[in-house]
Amino acid sequence: MRNMKILVTGATGLIGRALINRLTLDGNLVTILTRNHINARKIFPSGVDIIQWNPYARGLDCNLPNDIEAVVHLAGEPIHGLWHKGKIKRIVESRVSVTRNLVSALNELDSPPGKILCASAVGFYGDRSNEILDERSDSGKGFIPNLTREWEESLSGLAADGISPVAMRFGLVLSRYGGLLKRLLLPWKLGLACKISNGLQWWPWVHIEDAVGMIIHYIQKNDLGNVVNCVAPGIVMQREFASQLAKAVKRPRLIRFPRWILRLLLGGMSWELLASRKVITNRGDYVFKFPSLNLALKDLTSDFKGTYKGGSHYETKMRIEAPIEKVFEFFSDPMNLERITPPWLKFQMLTQLPLKLEVGTKIDYKLKLRWFPIRWQSEIIEWDPPRRFVDLQTRGPYRSWIHIHQFVVAGSGTIIIDIVDYKVPGGSLIDRLLVRRDVERIFSFRRTMIKALINGG
Repeated sequence: MRNMKILVTGATGLIGRALINRLTLDGNLVTILTRNHINARKIFPSGVDIIQWNPYARGLDCNLPNDIEAVVHLAGEPIHGLWHKGKIKRIVESRVSVTRNLVSALNELDSPPGKILCASAVGFYGDRSNEILDERSDSGKGFIPNLTREWEESLSGLAADGISPVAMRFGLVLSRYGGLLKRLLLPWKLGLACKISNGLQWWPWVHIEDAVGMIIHYIQKNDLGNVVNCVAPGIVMQREFASQLAKAVKRPRLIRFPRWILRLLLGGMSWELLASRKVITNRGDYVFKFPSLNLALKDLTSDFKGTYKGGSHYETKMRIEAPIEKVFEFFSDPMNLERITPPWLKFQMLTQLPLKLEVGTKIDYKLKLRWFPIRWQSEIIEWDPPRRFVDLQTRGPYRSWIHIHQFVVAGSGTIIIDIVDYKVPGGSLIDRLLVRRDVERIFSFRRTMIKALINGG
């Protein structure tokens, strides 16, 4: 993705946070509009410009930058929770009124952006049983379809000013950090996985990485029309969703949840789980990273973060100008482990080479930690080229150590994500005094060497 100046609303929401992280890693200049400037500054890096706004003020109460190239409008009251009268009012106003106010403000700019991508929802289509629905399908009937249609119509005033509006109709966005999946994980892990009613309702879904990927893809694409269905091709019925999630967390699916109980507990919100929407997209130009539910759930439920209660967590990211296949090939060579390890650790491979990395491969080596000789053995417990692999300390100085390596396509380059969960003898005090600083130094060296070695051949 070429570097752009992008304005984002709803940045502190589930999709917004993931999008800002990706945009900044790609080198874009990002400005966000937020109601809580202090909270946003705690969340986002210093390179993100933050503007305080009151989204309900007509024409907005802030000065928008004149040189933005695209707008991603994600603001909106979450729909989960009981739909009492006040909640319904906020749901409506946060979508329709706020979008109209933003449109009015964009129209007043001397140099308006070329495009605005606005969040919408597959709820536009209503409850349609087994009917196949794509971007050309008509709106359904009821509160949610009517609201979504009015939400999208709020963008209509932009076309006359040369701003191309695109409604992104999201399915259920799956993320371990929020949304439906996070709320389902606990009961499913407790063995309370359930089929809702008869389970025959279609649940269109999309992995959070693909939701962000589609936004970025369509920011750059011209002549795509006014609507995009943001749903993965592997759409399933709710009963299949329940079974696959139960399988992913290694629990049985035992319970049938009656429709009337769900309506009693959730009120109007229950419609979102009971409606059947067999939604597909007729846009064939975006390549999904997670086209099937099986792949998506495997990724979202196999995170080892928090496995070791009371342990420490370290996470770092870097972007490198190289295709993901080349980056993963680099990590597939055990010899490169020594090349990216700091020389002060006196690293020495003990396992005989050549060595093929795959699930079950064990690597033995020795090194020095603060002048103490250490023997270490790592076992690869997950191997999913070119996207991810995980290694676990089976022998070494830590009480536990697990290292997750993730690789994400970012335009012409790749984002490398390292996630480490570990537990040290002596607990958090020893970690803060000694270990954490060593971990940060080691990964700082790794980042420098990885970039130099891969880009330098």
